[in-house]
Amino acid sequence: MTAILTLEGLVKNFGSLRVTDNVSLELRSNECHALIGPNGAGKSTLINLVSGSLGVEKGKVVLDGTDISSYSRPQRALAGLGRTFQITTIIPGFTVLENAALSAQAKDGSSHRFFGIAAAEEALNEKARRALAAFDLGHRQNVRAGDLSHGEHRQLELAMAMVGDPKVLLLDEPMAGMGMGEGRALTETLLTLKKSTPMLLVEHDMEAVFKLADRISVLASGRIVATGTPDEVRADEDARAAYLGSEAS
Repeated sequence: MTAILTLEGLVKNFGSLRVTDNVSLELRSNECHALIGPNGAGKSTLINLVSGSLGVEKGKVVLDGTDISSYSRPQRALAGLGRTFQITTIIPGFTVLENAALSAQAKDGSSHRFFGIAAAEEALNEKARRALAAFDLGHRQNVRAGDLSHGEHRQLELAMAMVGDPKVLLLDEPMAGMGMGEGRALTETLLTLKKSTPMLLVEHDMEAVFKLADRISVLASGRIVATGTPDEVRADEDARAAYLGSEAS
């Protein structure tokens, strides 16, 4: 199966500490590839290297055949990378629609017109409305984002990430802070979404990981110690020793 995203020998150091140690993996089309591991394993750092929030010191990030290692974060977004964060990045005082429209504006390459114009551009609003409808937020478009529930915040952030129809979606702990019911509802949404959009997922909720992931890579001390299907990873002694044995047995 064709790889839509390829990481080749990525390295990142913070001073004398090597946080990402020669990491290579592939994300295939219509696949959810999960990254799991203990706190401090380097999962979010790896997502930041892919998204451009951190610079690559060594190695390559290849998106749909194009080496984007030297691209800035906005350039990577324009090339087709969508991203959500551990902490929501919405603007609480803006409406749900305004948040989504601003995201659409940025993905159109016009983020320099950030304030005052996005809400007035009907083309942006139409993109935003379609994304909101896909995440069951159409009826909430005129509500202040700060008045949404935590689960709705996550739905909005996903809509904002998807408003530009990205080639790949990077998900950094989308279930963080959710209750069981909200987490399961979001898992069902992502199950539908992955049919059309490949995902690289960092998540601590093992129920969600094993339901969503087609393949899983286990990170420990910045290195991948195992990669395989969920069943293969469950049975891998190195994977269990690094993470699953204590967290998801």
